[in-house]
Amino acid sequence: MATTLWKALGLWPLLPTLLLAFSAGKPSISLKGPDQRTVTSHPVPFNCTAGPFSSRNLTVSWLKNGNEHPATVPQLVPINNNSYSVTSKAWVTLAKQDIFSHITCEVNHGDLDEPLRMTINLSQVLLVIPTLKLTIEPQEIYGHVHRRVNLTCHVNHFYPQNVQLDWFKNTHKILTLELSQATRNSDGTYSVKHTLQEDTVSEKSNFSCWVMQYDQPPLGTNITLGVQTSRKGKEIKGGKNYFNLLKGPLHRSSAGTSIQLKYTSSKLPTRQVTVSWFKNNRSRLQSDTHIFSIGNTFNVTSSATVPLERDDVLSSVLCHVEHNLSMIFHKTISLDQFLRGAAPVLVRLSQSSTLSGVMDVTCHVERFYPQDVYLTWLENCRVLKRMEQPTPKRNKDGSYSLEILQRGLLMVIVLAVYMQRRCNL
Repeated sequence: MATTLWKALGLWPLLPTLLLAFSAGKPSISLKGPDQRTVTSHPVPFNCTAGPFSSRNLTVSWLKNGNEHPATVPQLVPINNNSYSVTSKAWVTLAKQDIFSHITCEVNHGDLDEPLRMTINLSQVLLVIPTLKLTIEPQEIYGHVHRRVNLTCHVNHFYPQNVQLDWFKNTHKILTLELSQATRNSDGTYSVKHTLQEDTVSEKSNFSCWVMQYDQPPLGTNITLGVQTSRKGKEIKGGKNYFNLLKGPLHRSSAGTSIQLKYTSSKLPTRQVTVSWFKNNRSRLQSDTHIFSIGNTFNVTSSATVPLERDDVLSSVLCHVEHNLSMIFHKTISLDQFLRGAAPVLVRLSQSSTLSGVMDVTCHVERFYPQDVYLTWLENCRVLKRMEQPTPKRNKDGSYSLEILQRGLLMVIVLAVYMQRRCNL
Protein backbone atom coordinates (compact mmCIF):
# COMPACT_ATOMS: atom_id res chain seq x y z
CA MET A 1 0.00 0.00 0.00
CA ALA A 2 2.77 2.45 0.93
CA THR A 3 4.62 1.68 -2.32
CA THR A 4 1.46 2.30 -4.36
CA LEU A 5 0.87 5.65 -2.62
CA TRP A 6 4.43 6.87 -3.30
CA LYS A 7 4.04 5.96 -6.96
CA ALA A 8 0.65 7.66 -7.18
CA LEU A 9 2.13 10.84 -5.75
CA GLY A 10 4.94 10.77 -8.29
CA LEU A 11 7.57 10.59 -5.52
CA TRP A 12 8.72 7.00 -6.06
CA PRO A 13 12.02 7.97 -7.82
CA LEU A 14 12.97 10.10 -4.79
CA LEU A 15 11.86 7.61 -2.10
CA PRO A 16 15.39 6.38 -1.16
CA THR A 17 16.60 9.99 -0.92
CA LEU A 18 13.65 11.07 1.24
CA LEU A 19 14.03 8.06 3.51
CA LEU A 20 17.69 8.94 4.06
CA ALA A 21 16.75 12.53 4.77
CA PHE A 22 14.13 11.53 7.34
CA SER A 23 16.28 8.84 9.00
CA ALA A 24 18.03 11.41 11.19
CA GLY A 25 14.74 11.82 13.10
CA LYS A 26 14.45 15.61 13.20
CA PRO A 27 11.34 16.85 11.31
CA SER A 28 11.98 19.22 8.43
CA ILE A 29 9.89 20.91 5.76
CA SER A 30 10.38 21.74 2.08
CA LEU A 31 8.28 23.90 -0.25
CA LYS A 32 8.70 23.94 -4.03
CA GLY A 33 6.98 26.04 -6.66
CA PRO A 34 6.96 25.79 -10.47
CA ASP A 35 10.30 25.65 -12.24
CA GLN A 36 9.35 28.27 -14.86
CA ARG A 37 7.82 31.71 -14.50
CA THR A 38 4.13 31.79 -15.40
CA VAL A 39 2.01 34.60 -16.86
CA THR A 40 -0.89 36.12 -14.96
CA SER A 41 -4.34 34.44 -14.87
CA HIS A 42 -2.72 31.01 -14.92
CA PRO A 43 -2.81 28.63 -11.89
CA VAL A 44 0.53 27.26 -10.67
CA PRO A 45 1.17 24.45 -8.15
CA PHE A 46 3.15 24.55 -4.92
CA ASN A 47 4.21 21.31 -3.21
CA CYS A 48 4.90 20.99 0.51
CA THR A 49 6.59 17.97 2.14
CA ALA A 50 7.38 17.52 5.84
CA GLY A 51 8.54 14.74 8.18
CA PRO A 52 9.34 12.44 9.80
CA PHE A 53 6.59 12.41 12.43
CA SER A 54 5.88 9.76 15.04
CA SER A 55 2.11 9.68 14.47
CA ARG A 56 -0.66 10.65 12.09
CA ASN A 57 -1.92 13.43 14.36
CA LEU A 58 -0.88 16.46 12.30
CA THR A 59 -2.38 19.36 10.35
CA VAL A 60 -1.24 21.20 7.23
CA SER A 61 -2.27 24.82 6.60
CA TRP A 62 -1.68 27.04 3.60
CA LEU A 63 -1.63 30.83 3.88
CA LYS A 64 -1.49 33.46 1.15
CA ASN A 65 -0.43 36.81 2.57
CA GLY A 66 -1.43 35.53 6.01
CA ASN A 67 -4.93 34.46 4.92
CA GLU A 68 -6.06 30.84 4.67
CA HIS A 69 -5.67 29.40 1.17
CA PRO A 70 -7.36 26.23 -0.20
CA ALA A 71 -5.25 23.14 -0.87
CA THR A 72 -5.56 19.43 -1.56
CA VAL A 73 -6.15 16.99 1.27
CA PRO A 74 -2.77 16.19 2.90
CA GLN A 75 -1.37 12.74 2.06
CA LEU A 76 0.32 10.73 4.83
CA VAL A 77 3.10 8.45 3.63
CA PRO A 78 4.51 5.74 5.95
CA ILE A 79 8.29 5.77 6.20
CA ASN A 80 8.47 2.76 8.53
CA ASN A 81 6.27 1.17 11.19
CA ASN A 82 6.18 4.23 13.46
CA SER A 83 7.18 7.14 11.26
CA TYR A 84 5.32 9.22 8.68
CA SER A 85 5.81 12.08 6.26
CA VAL A 86 3.11 14.33 4.83
CA THR A 87 2.66 15.98 1.43
CA SER A 88 0.22 18.67 0.32
CA LYS A 89 -0.35 20.73 -2.83
CA ALA A 90 -1.88 24.19 -3.27
CA TRP A 91 -2.71 25.96 -6.54
CA VAL A 92 -2.40 29.73 -6.88
CA THR A 93 -3.86 31.71 -9.81
CA LEU A 94 -1.35 34.47 -10.40
CA ALA A 95 -2.23 38.15 -10.75
CA LYS A 96 -0.10 41.23 -11.38
CA GLN A 97 -0.49 42.38 -7.77
CA ASP A 98 1.10 39.09 -6.61
CA ILE A 99 4.50 40.74 -7.11
CA PHE A 100 4.13 41.60 -3.41
CA SER A 101 2.43 38.33 -2.34
CA HIS A 102 3.75 35.17 -0.71
CA ILE A 103 2.49 31.63 -0.07
CA THR A 104 3.26 29.75 3.16
CA CYS A 105 2.98 26.07 4.10
CA GLU A 106 2.62 25.39 7.84
CA VAL A 107 2.68 21.96 9.50
CA ASN A 108 1.63 21.32 13.11
CA HIS A 109 2.36 18.15 15.11
CA GLY A 110 2.73 17.17 18.76
CA ASP A 111 6.42 16.37 18.21
CA LEU A 112 7.10 20.04 17.43
CA ASP A 113 7.81 22.88 19.85
CA GLU A 114 6.51 25.24 17.17
CA PRO A 115 5.00 24.68 13.70
CA LEU A 116 7.22 24.04 10.69
CA ARG A 117 6.85 26.86 8.15
CA MET A 118 8.27 27.66 4.75
CA THR A 119 7.39 30.61 2.50
CA ILE A 120 7.90 31.42 -1.19
CA ASN A 121 7.46 34.90 -2.64
CA LEU A 122 5.16 34.70 -5.65
CA SER A 123 7.36 37.23 -7.43
CA GLN A 124 9.81 34.33 -7.91
CA VAL A 125 7.39 32.55 -10.26
CA LEU A 126 5.40 35.45 -11.76
CA LEU A 127 5.76 36.76 -15.32
CA VAL A 128 3.93 39.96 -16.31
CA ILE A 129 3.82 40.60 -20.08
CA PRO A 130 4.54 44.24 -21.07
CA THR A 131 2.46 46.58 -23.17
CA LEU A 132 4.22 48.26 -26.11
CA LYS A 133 3.86 51.67 -27.71
CA LEU A 134 5.95 53.25 -30.48
CA THR A 135 5.96 57.06 -30.72
CA ILE A 136 7.60 59.54 -33.09
CA GLU A 137 8.82 63.12 -32.65
CA PRO A 138 8.07 65.34 -34.46
CA GLN A 139 4.67 63.68 -34.89
CA GLU A 140 3.91 64.78 -38.48
CA ILE A 141 6.17 64.82 -41.52
CA TYR A 142 4.85 66.00 -44.89
CA GLY A 143 6.06 66.03 -48.43
CA HIS A 144 9.59 65.16 -49.49
CA VAL A 145 11.23 66.74 -46.48
CA HIS A 146 14.45 65.15 -45.31
CA ARG A 147 14.69 65.47 -41.56
CA ARG A 148 15.73 63.60 -38.46
CA VAL A 149 13.12 62.00 -36.20
CA ASN A 150 13.13 60.24 -32.84
CA LEU A 151 11.43 56.84 -32.65
CA THR A 152 10.77 55.78 -29.06
CA CYS A 153 9.74 52.27 -28.02
CA HIS A 154 7.87 52.32 -24.70
CA VAL A 155 7.89 48.97 -22.85
CA ASN A 156 5.49 49.32 -19.92
CA HIS A 157 4.44 47.37 -16.85
CA PHE A 158 6.41 44.14 -17.09
CA TYR A 159 7.98 41.83 -14.52
CA PRO A 160 10.69 40.77 -13.76
CA GLN A 161 13.10 43.52 -14.71
CA ASN A 162 15.25 42.17 -17.56
CA VAL A 163 14.00 42.21 -21.15
CA GLN A 164 15.66 42.29 -24.56
CA LEU A 165 14.66 44.82 -27.21
CA ASP A 166 15.35 44.46 -30.95
CA TRP A 167 14.92 47.23 -33.52
CA PHE A 168 14.10 46.29 -37.13
CA LYS A 169 14.08 48.40 -40.28
CA ASN A 170 12.23 46.90 -43.25
CA THR A 171 12.44 43.43 -41.58
CA HIS A 172 16.23 43.71 -41.04
CA LYS A 173 17.53 43.80 -37.47
CA ILE A 174 19.55 46.96 -36.85
CA LEU A 175 20.02 46.97 -33.06
CA THR A 176 19.77 44.63 -30.05
CA LEU A 177 19.65 45.90 -26.47
CA GLU A 178 19.64 44.19 -23.08
CA LEU A 179 17.43 46.53 -21.06
CA SER A 180 18.40 45.97 -17.42
CA GLN A 181 18.06 49.56 -16.11
CA ALA A 182 14.28 49.84 -15.96
CA THR A 183 12.14 52.16 -13.82
CA ARG A 184 10.18 50.58 -10.96
CA ASN A 185 6.47 51.42 -10.97
CA SER A 186 4.28 51.79 -7.87
CA ASP A 187 2.61 48.42 -8.57
CA GLY A 188 5.99 46.65 -8.53
CA THR A 189 6.25 46.24 -12.32
CA TYR A 190 8.91 47.88 -14.47
CA SER A 191 8.85 50.23 -17.45
CA VAL A 192 11.60 51.24 -19.85
CA LYS A 193 11.94 53.14 -23.12
CA HIS A 194 14.55 53.46 -25.82
CA THR A 195 14.85 56.11 -28.53
CA LEU A 196 16.21 55.50 -32.01
CA GLN A 197 17.20 58.46 -34.21
CA GLU A 198 16.53 58.02 -37.92
CA ASP A 199 16.45 60.10 -41.08
CA THR A 200 13.14 60.18 -42.90
CA VAL A 201 12.95 60.62 -46.67
CA SER A 202 10.24 60.32 -49.30
CA GLU A 203 10.61 56.54 -49.59
CA LYS A 204 8.55 54.59 -47.09
CA SER A 205 10.39 52.64 -44.41
CA ASN A 206 8.92 50.34 -41.77
CA PHE A 207 10.40 50.38 -38.26
CA SER A 208 9.46 47.96 -35.51
CA CYS A 209 10.57 47.19 -31.98
CA TRP A 210 10.31 43.70 -30.55
CA VAL A 211 10.59 42.66 -26.91
CA MET A 212 11.89 39.25 -25.79
CA GLN A 213 11.02 38.15 -22.25
CA TYR A 214 12.13 34.74 -20.97
CA ASP A 215 10.62 31.94 -23.10
CA GLN A 216 7.61 33.99 -24.21
CA PRO A 217 6.92 34.67 -27.90
CA PRO A 218 8.31 38.02 -29.09
CA LEU A 219 5.97 40.99 -28.73
CA GLY A 220 6.21 43.74 -31.35
CA THR A 221 4.80 47.01 -32.62
CA ASN A 222 5.66 49.02 -35.75
CA ILE A 223 5.38 52.35 -37.54
CA THR A 224 5.91 53.42 -41.16
CA LEU A 225 7.88 56.53 -42.10
CA GLY A 226 7.41 58.11 -45.50
CA VAL A 227 5.43 60.84 -47.26
CA GLN A 228 3.21 61.19 -44.20
CA THR A 229 3.88 59.46 -40.91
CA SER A 230 1.00 58.49 -38.69
CA ARG A 231 1.10 59.51 -35.06
CA LYS A 232 0.74 56.06 -33.52
CA GLY A 233 2.56 52.78 -33.95
CA LYS A 234 0.67 49.74 -35.16
CA GLU A 235 1.08 46.23 -33.88
CA ILE A 236 2.74 43.81 -36.27
CA LYS A 237 0.75 41.85 -38.87
CA GLY A 238 -2.89 42.00 -38.04
CA GLY A 239 -4.06 44.92 -35.96
CA LYS A 240 -3.92 46.29 -32.49
CA ASN A 241 -4.38 43.02 -30.59
CA TYR A 242 -2.28 40.73 -32.76
CA PHE A 243 -0.77 38.06 -30.52
CA ASN A 244 1.52 35.00 -30.68
CA LEU A 245 2.05 32.50 -27.88
CA LEU A 246 4.09 29.29 -27.76
CA LYS A 247 4.06 27.23 -24.59
CA GLY A 248 4.81 23.75 -23.28
CA PRO A 249 3.76 21.70 -20.23
CA LEU A 250 4.35 22.99 -16.69
CA HIS A 251 5.70 19.62 -15.54
CA ARG A 252 8.79 17.74 -16.63
CA SER A 253 8.33 14.30 -18.23
CA SER A 254 10.54 11.24 -18.47
CA ALA A 255 12.19 9.86 -21.58
CA GLY A 256 9.89 7.43 -23.37
CA THR A 257 6.82 9.65 -22.92
CA SER A 258 5.43 12.45 -25.10
CA ILE A 259 4.62 16.10 -24.42
CA GLN A 260 2.39 18.63 -26.15
CA LEU A 261 3.58 22.02 -27.37
CA LYS A 262 0.89 24.56 -28.25
CA TYR A 263 0.93 27.65 -30.47
CA THR A 264 -1.88 30.21 -30.45
CA SER A 265 -2.42 33.37 -32.48
CA SER A 266 -5.28 35.85 -32.65
CA LYS A 267 -6.69 38.75 -34.66
CA LEU A 268 -5.42 37.57 -38.05
CA PRO A 269 -7.13 39.31 -41.00
CA THR A 270 -7.47 36.11 -43.14
CA ARG A 271 -7.49 32.35 -42.59
CA GLN A 272 -4.50 31.71 -44.91
CA VAL A 273 -2.26 30.36 -42.14
CA THR A 274 0.11 27.38 -42.09
CA VAL A 275 1.85 26.10 -38.95
CA SER A 276 4.82 23.71 -39.26
CA TRP A 277 6.64 21.90 -36.46
CA PHE A 278 10.14 20.41 -36.71
CA LYS A 279 12.32 18.55 -34.24
CA ASN A 280 16.02 19.41 -34.50
CA ASN A 281 15.21 21.22 -37.78
CA ARG A 282 14.79 17.86 -39.52
CA SER A 283 11.87 15.69 -38.46
CA ARG A 284 8.39 17.06 -39.08
CA LEU A 285 6.22 16.47 -36.02
CA GLN A 286 2.65 15.25 -35.91
CA SER A 287 0.42 18.28 -35.30
CA ASP A 288 -3.20 19.38 -35.16
CA THR A 289 -4.08 22.91 -36.37
CA HIS A 290 -7.44 24.69 -36.11
CA ILE A 291 -8.46 28.06 -37.57
CA PHE A 292 -11.72 29.66 -36.45
CA SER A 293 -13.32 33.05 -37.01
CA ILE A 294 -13.97 35.66 -34.31
CA GLY A 295 -16.00 38.43 -35.95
CA ASN A 296 -13.96 39.73 -38.89
CA THR A 297 -10.66 38.17 -37.75
CA PHE A 298 -9.32 34.66 -37.23
CA ASN A 299 -7.69 32.81 -34.36
CA VAL A 300 -5.29 29.89 -34.77
CA THR A 301 -4.37 27.05 -32.43
CA SER A 302 -1.85 24.34 -33.26
CA SER A 303 -0.60 21.50 -31.07
CA ALA A 304 2.39 19.23 -31.72
CA THR A 305 3.10 15.90 -30.05
CA VAL A 306 6.80 15.55 -29.19
CA PRO A 307 8.18 12.12 -28.18
CA LEU A 308 10.92 12.52 -25.57
CA GLU A 309 14.14 10.51 -25.80
CA ARG A 310 17.09 10.26 -23.42
CA ASP A 311 19.38 12.28 -25.66
CA ASP A 312 16.84 15.11 -26.01
CA VAL A 313 18.75 17.20 -23.46
CA LEU A 314 20.38 18.76 -26.53
CA SER A 315 17.27 18.73 -28.76
CA SER A 316 14.89 21.51 -29.78
CA VAL A 317 11.58 22.04 -31.57
CA LEU A 318 10.96 24.75 -34.17
CA CYS A 319 7.52 26.29 -34.68
CA HIS A 320 7.24 28.10 -38.05
CA VAL A 321 4.09 30.06 -38.93
CA GLU A 322 3.20 31.78 -42.21
CA HIS A 323 0.27 34.06 -42.97
CA ASN A 324 -0.51 34.86 -46.62
CA LEU A 325 2.88 33.27 -47.50
CA SER A 326 4.76 35.68 -45.18
CA MET A 327 6.48 34.49 -42.02
CA ILE A 328 4.85 35.89 -38.87
CA PHE A 329 6.38 33.59 -36.24
CA HIS A 330 9.58 31.53 -36.07
CA LYS A 331 10.70 30.29 -32.66
CA THR A 332 12.86 27.44 -31.36
CA ILE A 333 12.20 25.96 -27.93
CA SER A 334 14.68 23.67 -26.14
CA LEU A 335 13.43 20.32 -24.86
CA ASP A 336 15.78 20.20 -21.87
CA GLN A 337 13.31 22.35 -19.87
CA PHE A 338 10.64 19.64 -20.21
CA LEU A 339 12.84 16.55 -19.68
CA ARG A 340 13.20 14.81 -16.33
CA GLY A 341 15.93 12.29 -15.55
CA ALA A 342 17.48 12.20 -19.00
CA ALA A 343 19.76 9.36 -17.87
CA PRO A 344 19.76 6.95 -14.89
CA VAL A 345 21.64 8.56 -12.01
CA LEU A 346 24.65 6.65 -10.68
CA VAL A 347 25.99 7.30 -7.17
CA ARG A 348 29.06 5.48 -5.85
CA LEU A 349 31.73 5.92 -3.20
CA SER A 350 35.44 5.22 -3.42
CA GLN A 351 37.87 5.34 -0.51
CA SER A 352 41.59 5.48 0.17
CA SER A 353 43.65 5.39 3.37
CA THR A 354 46.58 7.57 4.34
CA LEU A 355 49.67 6.42 6.25
CA SER A 356 48.18 7.78 9.47
CA GLY A 357 45.11 5.56 9.10
CA VAL A 358 42.76 8.41 8.18
CA MET A 359 40.29 7.60 5.40
CA ASP A 360 39.52 9.78 2.39
CA VAL A 361 36.14 9.13 0.74
CA THR A 362 35.13 10.40 -2.71
CA CYS A 363 31.50 10.60 -3.82
CA HIS A 364 30.91 10.16 -7.56
CA VAL A 365 27.51 11.31 -8.86
CA GLU A 366 27.18 10.52 -12.54
CA ARG A 367 24.75 11.12 -15.40
CA PHE A 368 22.18 13.36 -13.70
CA TYR A 369 19.96 16.10 -15.14
CA PRO A 370 19.12 18.94 -14.54
CA GLN A 371 22.37 20.42 -13.24
CA ASP A 372 21.33 21.37 -9.69
CA VAL A 373 22.42 18.76 -7.16
CA TYR A 374 23.09 19.03 -3.43
CA LEU A 375 25.32 16.63 -1.50
CA THR A 376 25.01 16.03 2.22
CA TRP A 377 27.43 13.85 4.19
CA LEU A 378 26.25 11.94 7.27
CA GLU A 379 28.52 10.26 9.80
CA ASN A 380 26.70 7.76 12.03
CA CYS A 381 23.43 9.46 11.00
CA ARG A 382 24.71 12.89 12.05
CA VAL A 383 24.90 15.54 9.35
CA LEU A 384 28.42 16.82 8.87
CA LYS A 385 29.12 20.46 8.15
CA ARG A 386 28.12 21.20 4.57
CA MET A 387 31.08 21.69 2.28
CA GLU A 388 31.44 23.74 -0.86
CA GLN A 389 31.07 21.54 -3.90
CA PRO A 390 32.52 22.02 -7.37
CA THR A 391 30.40 22.88 -10.39
CA PRO A 392 29.10 19.74 -12.16
CA LYS A 393 30.77 18.85 -15.44
CA ARG A 394 28.68 18.56 -18.62
CA ASN A 395 28.84 15.17 -20.35
CA LYS A 396 28.67 14.68 -24.11
CA ASP A 397 25.06 13.43 -23.84
CA GLY A 398 24.00 16.61 -22.04
CA SER A 399 23.81 15.07 -18.55
CA TYR A 400 26.11 16.10 -15.68
CA SER A 401 28.63 14.42 -13.38
CA LEU A 402 30.21 15.51 -10.11
CA GLU A 403 33.00 14.32 -7.81
CA ILE A 404 33.56 15.59 -4.27
CA LEU A 405 36.15 14.49 -1.69
CA GLN A 406 35.61 14.23 2.07
CA ARG A 407 38.91 13.98 3.95
CA GLY A 408 39.75 12.53 7.33
CA LEU A 409 36.84 10.18 8.08
CA LEU A 410 37.27 7.55 10.80
CA MET A 411 33.77 6.03 10.78
CA VAL A 412 31.33 4.56 8.26
CA ILE A 413 29.74 7.15 5.99
CA VAL A 414 26.11 7.19 4.87
CA LEU A 415 25.51 9.43 1.86
CA ALA A 416 22.30 11.27 1.06
CA VAL A 417 22.10 12.91 -2.34
CA TYR A 418 19.41 15.53 -2.68
CA MET A 419 18.66 16.29 -6.30
CA GLN A 420 16.66 19.38 -6.96
CA ARG A 421 14.31 18.38 -9.79
CA ARG A 422 12.87 21.14 -12.06
CA CYS A 423 9.43 19.62 -11.97
CA ASN A 424 6.44 19.57 -9.65
CA LEU A 425 6.10 16.38 -7.59
